Amino acid sequence: MNIGLNELQNQLSELGYKTEIVDKRFVVFKFIIPTGRFIDKEIEIALEAPQFPLNPPSGPYIKPHLMPITGGGGAHPTGGIHRRDIPTSEFQYWSRPFNGWSNSSKNAKEYLAFIRTLFDFQ
Repeated sequence: MNIGLNELQNQLSELGYKTEIVDKRFVVFKFIIPTGRFIDKEIEIALEAPQFPLNPPSGPYIKPHLMPITGGGGAHPTGGIHRRDIPTSEFQYWSRPFNGWSNSSKNAKEYLAFIRTLFDFQ
C-alpha cells in the first residue's frame, strides 16, 4: 500500500470524513460544497497523493461532472477540466495545483481549505 495515500486517508478520517481507497491509488470521500454556484451539493472527491504530505495531491477528481470538459489551458473555473476516466468515467479531473504547498502546514486540513476555494465562484 502507498504510504502517502495511507497518510492522507488517516488525516481525512481524523477530520471526520468517511474514506475509502480505490484501485490502491485514490482516497475517495464525500464532500458537501460550502460556497459558490454548487453550495450544499454533495459530491465525491478522489485524490491521488503518492508522496503526501511531501507533495499535495495533483488536483481533485470530482464526481459527478460539475463543469464542461475543457482540456488544457484556460483559467479557473472553466479551464483545465479533463476527462481521464479514472478512477471511473463518472469523475472529471480538475487540474488545480496547490502552488503554496511548500509554505503551508502540508496536511489534509490545509488541502481541504484549498479545495473549498475552488468552488467559490458563481
